[in-house]
Parts: sequence; structure tokens; C-alpha cells
Amino acid sequence: MTITKSRQIHVGSRNLNPAGGWTPFEWVEPAYGPQVKGEVLVIRPSGTSGDLKAGLWRTGPGIAGCEPKGSCFVRYSAPDADETVVLLEGSVEVTVTATGKKHHLEAGSIMSHPKGLDITWDIKAPFLKKFWVLWDSPHAATPGDDVYVSNISENPETWTPYEWIEPAHGPQVCGELFTIRDTGVTGTLLCGLWRTGVGIAGCEADGSSTVPYTAPLGDETMLLLEGRAHLVNEETGEEYDFSAGDVICLPSGLPVRWTSKAPYVKKFWVITNEALPAT
Repeated sequence: MTITKSRQIHVGSRNLNPAGGWTPFEWVEPAYGPQVKGEVLVIRPSGTSGDLKAGLWRTGPGIAGCEPKGSCFVRYSAPDADETVVLLEGSVEVTVTATGKKHHLEAGSIMSHPKGLDITWDIKAPFLKKFWVLWDSPHAATPGDDVYVSNISENPETWTPYEWIEPAHGPQVCGELFTIRDTGVTGTLLCGLWRTGVGIAGCEADGSSTVPYTAPLGDETMLLLEGRAHLVNEETGEEYDFSAGDVICLPSGLPVRWTSKAPYVKKFWVITNEALPAT
């Protein structure tokens, strides 16, 4: 069976560092012209709809656009796509240009940046590293006027059971969700946290769970934060074992079997779909 690029499972790690794999991050800011800041490494080059990419970005001594000690000042408006990030290392002060509102981010912080919103990154020495997901579709929506900020340790009083319908298996309930962002500037963009464990919907007494999954809401890009998981590609029979720090990229519509190992699993997820959200 031939699997097209969009049907592939892409995997990586927050610690991925292949020789020659990092390239300078170059883009054009509408108000400031061509920019070169930091280095980028792509883990997910595409999705099944829209323009979807994911990977790592870093700054530090000797890296493009950085000061000798590794600090870096970046003017960035996400001109090409909504960008959602998890800070892995370092710290930064993000300022929304139009309002002056400031957000202090450090390792563990989550930020989702609406496309076209002008902000600055004042990155502290000696380095910064982030996991990023870029998403854009042909559909226009309402631009945002601030970034969405949370943390991987967020623990609200109320989590929502994750309920969805699998085309071949019917209604499913497994784990629980905390949603950070539920709309994109273009198309459908959802992001948040998901966890399984003892006493959580759809889990066994020891906290483990196994479910069929086709990512029916859209392409899903994940960063495993805690625990261990096992994944089986039902089309090819390929199997994967994941632990905290791994990046897992699923194409919408591909049947897989996901097992969360006991006693718990927690992940950060981004779901994207070219189609506009249902109203």
C-alpha cells in the first residue's frame, strides 16, 4: 500500500538535534522587511489540509540574529500563519505592540499567537528553545488582539471528559481536556491539554487506556508532557513507543490505536482543519 505524504505519521523529540538539521529562520515582516532570527528544525512538514508545519526553534550564542551572549530581540507578527508554541528552555518577555501588554514566558509556558498580531520577543541570554506549530488555511476569520497564554502545569478545577465519534466505532470517551484556544484566524485551530489516569473517564483502574482514533476533528500535533504511550498505525502495522518529550503528528483520517500506559499520561495538543468550525 502506498501512503501519501499527508497520511504519514511524523515523530520527533524536544531533544532532536541532527547534524546539519538546523537552518536559519528567515521570513519577511510586513512592517520591517526581511528578518533572520534563530534556527529552525522541521518535524512535521505538512498536514491533510491547509498549511501545517511543526518543529523546534532556538536562539543562543553564535546563532543567526543573536547577540554574542545569546540574547535576541525579535519583532514578529506571525505574518503567514497562527503560531502555537511551548517554551522548552529559557525565558522571554513578549509584548503586544498595539497595547503594550506584556507576558513573561519561561520553560513550560504555552502561547498561541494569532496570525498578523504584531508582538516583540525580548529573549534573555544565554538561550531559548521552543516547540512550535504553524497553521493557516484559505478561510478568513476575525483577527486576534492578544496572545493566548497558559502553562503545561495548568490544573483548573474543572476538566472536560474528551468525547468524540469514531466513524468505524461510534461514540468514544477517553481522558479529559482543558482547552486553551478554540478558534484560529483561519480555519479551525484548537489547542490545550489532555490527560488520562486513575479515576478519569474511559481509563482502567490502573489509569491505562486503549482507544481507536482517527483524529476526526483534524490533523493533530502533540507534545507528550508526562507518562508513556504506545501507538499502532492500523493501515501499516507500524508501532511506536513514546515518552515525555516526544512529538507525535497524526494526519486526520488515519486509523491508529492509542494506548496510554499506567498510571497516567498528559499531552499538549493542537488540532487543525481547513474547514471552518461548525456553528
